[in-house]
Amino acid sequence: MNINSIDLNLFLVFQAIYSTRSVTLAGDRLGMTQSAVSNALKRMRERFNDALFVRTADGMVPTPAAERLIAPIEEGLASLAQAIDQGRTFEPATSSRLFRIAVNDVGQLAMMPELLSVARNIAPGIRFETVDAAMAEARQRMLHGQIDIALGSWEPMGPSFYQQRLFDESFVVLMSKTSALGTPEHITLDDYLAAEHVAYRPQGTTDSQLQQTLDRAGALDRRRVVLTAAHSLGLSSIVAASGLLLTAPSRLAKAMVASRTDLHIVDAPFDVVPFEIRQQWHERFHQDSGNRWLRELLFGLFHERSRRAPEVRPQDVLAEDQGAGAAPSNA
Repeated sequence: MNINSIDLNLFLVFQAIYSTRSVTLAGDRLGMTQSAVSNALKRMRERFNDALFVRTADGMVPTPAAERLIAPIEEGLASLAQAIDQGRTFEPATSSRLFRIAVNDVGQLAMMPELLSVARNIAPGIRFETVDAAMAEARQRMLHGQIDIALGSWEPMGPSFYQQRLFDESFVVLMSKTSALGTPEHITLDDYLAAEHVAYRPQGTTDSQLQQTLDRAGALDRRRVVLTAAHSLGLSSIVAASGLLLTAPSRLAKAMVASRTDLHIVDAPFDVVPFEIRQQWHERFHQDSGNRWLRELLFGLFHERSRRAPEVRPQDVLAEDQGAGAAPSNA
């Protein structure tokens, strides 16, 4: 197949359909009509002699050929976008750039609302897309330029990646105000173990941190778990209606309480070692003006002074090239 005979705009349509699993949503993302997207898909099918996407009850499912194409297409589009942006200053007020952020549902609930609110006032045309991916997948997609920044408690991603601490996170206990325990200022470990629980088990290091914490406290296998949930959606309603206790990251619990009056937070009845929430990015975006703008915005919104170690001066952190606060992971 001669690359000169292919309309490169078709690759944008391909990427949008792959990401959204929908012709309609792909059109919304690209500012195209549904019929225009369908026509572009028809042209791609003819070019590649493959269906590429099959319509199912779960949306437009990619064929094996489409799965083989997506990585090089996304890498090529990212490289093209970076080449266009190279040497050009990012202008927040006029930019329509799409930023992809790897973040779990805790971060999406606890961090994205504030980020979106502030960013939209500064840069009304920019767009965000959150990606829920395991560390290995997020790392690979960042290597290929498909994700701009990763937020979370992941370990350093290795050589060629930069990292910057934002804040320390901990675990608290969320309960209904009508639970058998009432609204105490503190609860004992005996009361904690005597109660029934909903176990929040997201993929990633947040869950590993909690499992290690419970194990150190001798509570891991002693809790009476009634429900195990992979996602945070609906947990506040479950806790409020059932009387179950939920042990969760403090910012997730605070986000839940902020929208309700029937929930109560108490400190965990055991020692909790704080763990760091960081932002990480690949060196290919280190000098990118848009990526740098987003990193500095996230730092300004969420950075908190560490209670465990001397603080790096903000000017050193934001300088980044000088090291300590935001250095390559292998430094």
